[in-house]
Amino acid sequence: MNNGSYSVEFKVKAGLAGVVVIFLGLAAFIGLTLNWSLLAIFTLLFFLSYPLCWAAWRAWDFWRSSIMRVTAYVQSINMGESGVSLSQRGNSVLISDLVREIKRLQSTHSSNTASTQMLTVLLAQLFEDIPIAIIVFDDDFTLIYANREAYAISEISLLQGMNASQLGFAVKNEKIHHPSLSKSWRSQSSALNYLQQSAHLFTAVNIDSELKQSEQAVQKNLVRVLSHELRNTLTPMSSMAETILSMQQWDTEQVRKVLTRVKTRSDGLLNFVERFAEVAKIPEPSYEYFDLALLIEQTKVLLGSNDTLNFVGQKSGYGDPQLLAQVLINLIKNAVESVDGKGVNIEIQFYIKDTQQHLIVSDNGTGFSNIENAITPLFTTKTNGAGIGLTFVESVLSKHGGKLKLSNKSTGGAHVELLWPSSSVSSVAN
Repeated sequence: MNNGSYSVEFKVKAGLAGVVVIFLGLAAFIGLTLNWSLLAIFTLLFFLSYPLCWAAWRAWDFWRSSIMRVTAYVQSINMGESGVSLSQRGNSVLISDLVREIKRLQSTHSSNTASTQMLTVLLAQLFEDIPIAIIVFDDDFTLIYANREAYAISEISLLQGMNASQLGFAVKNEKIHHPSLSKSWRSQSSALNYLQQSAHLFTAVNIDSELKQSEQAVQKNLVRVLSHELRNTLTPMSSMAETILSMQQWDTEQVRKVLTRVKTRSDGLLNFVERFAEVAKIPEPSYEYFDLALLIEQTKVLLGSNDTLNFVGQKSGYGDPQLLAQVLINLIKNAVESVDGKGVNIEIQFYIKDTQQHLIVSDNGTGFSNIENAITPLFTTKTNGAGIGLTFVESVLSKHGGKLKLSNKSTGGAHVELLWPSSSVSSVAN
């Protein structure tokens, strides 16, 4: 028995005892007013005390037993017993109203439980064997279902009946996210309605294999570009060296000319190596909220008098502002260079969907002439290009756990879409 219930019981007992004392005191006062003897007064009090005490005890017993029956009734309902009814002693409007509300609550709870069970069965039939992790929470974000793939994820723990926050999930703006599933997983949160019952669906797909395939493809492209560049540099150098070695007598002027060419070729190779190293020097991102509109404003120094830049969408982003500023500089620079000073129109959009940030940069330039190799390190179709701009952009996004999408617009021009996760807690607010 807790302190609160004991305090209420004590007050009830004290109140009933007080009523008895007041009645007895009133009877004694009346006796004294009528000049009764003390013996007569004590006799009256003796005979009155029994029925008063009995009435007080009956009132106490009725109150206590009613509360105990209601408590037992609620406990039976919580234990899942069906067909339980509440027996009442006498008629009490308050107790009847309380029982009626409890029955209404029981009916609603039973209906919700039945709906949840039907939803769980349906989800098991639909999703149990698919190769995607499916996790479903009810309207209060309590776990009601998870399929076999979800239980196989080692990064998270799942136990039906527990709240999402207790399981390590973060919930904000009705969206669910798990910090441990941001690197090698593609996750999504959506609403679900079934039989007028709201639920929250969380899906997760392991993209490790996709990332490895992408890394292997990049490595193959690197080897191809390196082999091509080294072959183009070393083959002429080898030929010139062979020419000198085959001469019986060395012509000083000829040797000087050959060595000058060898030096030029070797300088070009060293420059190539330095540009190649720049791609690998990108630091790890330092995450923070930043003003994207301010970063875009700073890139306008790259625009010419005939160039225009329009920005629409949310103003606040989440990531490394220094790295993302360099990303924007590379993209704006590419757009400006694509029109050879004839004037470029650049459109930038930024929005957040689910847990992904989307930054889209498009222009009216010439587009990508070789889109398959556009992000290959050191590959370029420009006369004075270094071939590291889009490679840098792709590397920065990769370090942010995102990806880069390139395409050409049907009306002409390049369309670049950058996607990377928002905050590990939730989507970035506008």
